[in-house]
Parts: sequence; C-alpha cells; structure tokens
Amino acid sequence: MNKKYQVVILGGGSGGISTASRLIKAGIKDILIIDHADYHAYQPSWPLVGSGAEKKENSRKKMKKVVPHGADFLQQKVTAIQAVERIIRLDNKEQVNYEYLVVALGLQLDFDKIAGLSETLGKNQVCTNYLYDYVDYTYKSLKKVKAGNVIVTKPSTPIKGGVAPENSLFTFDEFFKDKKKGRPTLILKSALDSLFPVEKYRRQIEKQIEDKGISYDLQHELIAVNGPEQTAIFKNLQTEETYSTQFDMLLVTPPMSAPDVVKQSTLSDEEGWLNVNKHTLQHVRHQNVFGLGDCTNLPTVKMGSAVRKQVPVLAENLVAQIKGKKLPGYYDGMTACPIATEYGQAIMAEFGYDLKPKESLPLDQSKTNPLLYQLKKRAIPFMYWYGMLKGRN
Repeated sequence: MNKKYQVVILGGGSGGISTASRLIKAGIKDILIIDHADYHAYQPSWPLVGSGAEKKENSRKKMKKVVPHGADFLQQKVTAIQAVERIIRLDNKEQVNYEYLVVALGLQLDFDKIAGLSETLGKNQVCTNYLYDYVDYTYKSLKKVKAGNVIVTKPSTPIKGGVAPENSLFTFDEFFKDKKKGRPTLILKSALDSLFPVEKYRRQIEKQIEDKGISYDLQHELIAVNGPEQTAIFKNLQTEETYSTQFDMLLVTPPMSAPDVVKQSTLSDEEGWLNVNKHTLQHVRHQNVFGLGDCTNLPTVKMGSAVRKQVPVLAENLVAQIKGKKLPGYYDGMTACPIATEYGQAIMAEFGYDLKPKESLPLDQSKTNPLLYQLKKRAIPFMYWYGMLKGRN
C-alpha cells in the first residue's frame, strides 16, 4: 500500500473514532483510521469489573463495528511518523501518505519499568485493571483475600483514567465492609504529592479515605515486585530510601508514557508527549497536524471526558484549517472525574485548566450521590457508545 488520504487518523480509541465521525458529518470524505487492535474498549468500566460490579464483556466491541461509515480502516501498527514528508510507516513495511494528520494514539503502559512485575502479573495475587485479559483476575484475587494488606498503587507519571486507583480502593472497601473479623488493611501508595489537584474534591477524597480507615502514603513509588514472596518494594521520593512491604493482594497502576512512535518523531516535546497548542489542539510546529487525548501534552487529567470536550474543538479547527480559515475552536481544559466511593455512590469532579470546579449538575458534585454513581456506571457508557463515538455530544 502506498495510498494518500486527505485525513489520516492514528488511533481507533475514543478520540480517533469520535473525530472521524465528526469530520464525516462536516463533509470530509477521504479519511483513514489506522489502529492495530481488534477491539475498541470502554476502559473506564474496568475498575468496576475488577471490583465485581460490572462484566468485562460489556466493555468492548469489535473495532469494525465502531468505525464510522464513510471512513476507511486499516488494522496495522504504526512504526514511524515522518511529519515533514507527511508519511506514516506501518509494521507491514508499507506506508500511507496524508495531507492532514490527527494523532490520537493514547498512552503506552510501561509495566517493564517496575522490576519483576511482568513476570508475576496475573499470578501471586498481583493484579492490574489496565489490561482487558487481567481484570477478571483482580476480582478473583479480591475474593481470595481474608486478611493482610491489600495495596493499590499509583505512579508518578500521568495515567489514563486518572482516578482509577481511587475507584478501585473505595469499591474494595465496600466489598470488605461486611467482614467483622480479619478484615484486610487497605493501603494506597501514591507517588504523587497530593490526592487530587482540585482542593474541593481533594478534601472529599481525604474524608472518604479517613472515614473508611484506609492507610495512604504520598510520594511513595512502586519500583519492584517479588511475586512468589508477595513483597512490594517502594521508593520514598522525598528521602530516596527504599523499603519492602508484604501484600496479600497488589493492584498495580503501571507507569505510563506517550507511545514510542510519538517519542521518536519530530512531533514530540522534550518529555515525549505530542506537542500541541493547549487551546486549539493544533501541533505547535506542523499546521497540518492535530492531536488529542492521552498522548498529548495537554495539562489536564487524562480522562475520556476530557477527550469528549476536545473532539468537537479539534474537528472544527481541522475543518477550518483545510478551508484556510482562522481556527475558531477553543478548549479550556475541561474534564470530569467520576469516583465511585462505594457501590451505588459516587462523586463527580469537573474542572478545567484553572483547576476550579465547573460543575454541570444542580447539586454539589463533591458529595456522594447515587445519581452520580448511575451516571458513571450506566448513563456515561451509554452516551459513549451511542453519542460520542457517533459524533454527537
């Protein structure tokens, strides 16, 4: 293959599919989506799967079922982006040329940056909710725990689903609530220096943790795992000291970074992220390149709700760029973080770049509410599959 498209979209996740749908509605007819995956997944459901509150089969569909009519789909892995030449190289040694490029490649999971983790993942009560094939093992492990330490980790890097560890922690607490004796000790080990970037919601998360009797340490990063001995090794980022802790269950959120193909291209910033204007989503050097979602250097929490707000801005601005007009779309960093505090209750953090609450519902979203839980578990996934991916708000 050596074909040229007007618009090539890298990534068949939420950003890529939703952008394609909107561009088609705007009259763009020559679009190619490239992704190596067989399935498209709604990953915010996975922490609920790991806690026994959802079935993982409900979280994904065949990729070809979500690609919008009017766009071509190529199931290949991207191996190189040559932005100057406007060439995409594929792992089958072929290439695709483009006039305009949308990069929506998501995040890379760096399990290998934690010594011993890859060898023991899915065994020895070592779990993750970031891989479809492993979320069942999280719930299986949870049911086996009778006492001891259940440790949930959060790395120092940005992560997709920025509050997924907290979601798991709180629903684990609910799972164990009926245990009167031998209740496991729940522990959060976060490498970050705060529980949440917005004070209003941070206070509520702190209150939830304290009320539930959950232990937590900030600036403590998981650096190694010994699965057979069920030992986790952490580094105190303030003192540089390392120490080990026994666990009866370990739920790991791995370090994450931009995909290597972005890091190795001229499109990345110094830290490897896709370098885009935070308001227009246009690349800072290449006017025919746009990007959104987790692979970008946008200074906001990496959530699907952020992508939902970015998609219409990107689509509007890309169409304007194609027509030679001024870019009208403006993204203010808006995102939403639903946090299940227990089965049937949740809070909903909504804010923008300024880290000030911008709540969309006529209630205090920092307080637990059954409506917010149903939004998280039922309404938002429905809107995702039948609204957002179809190019609707």
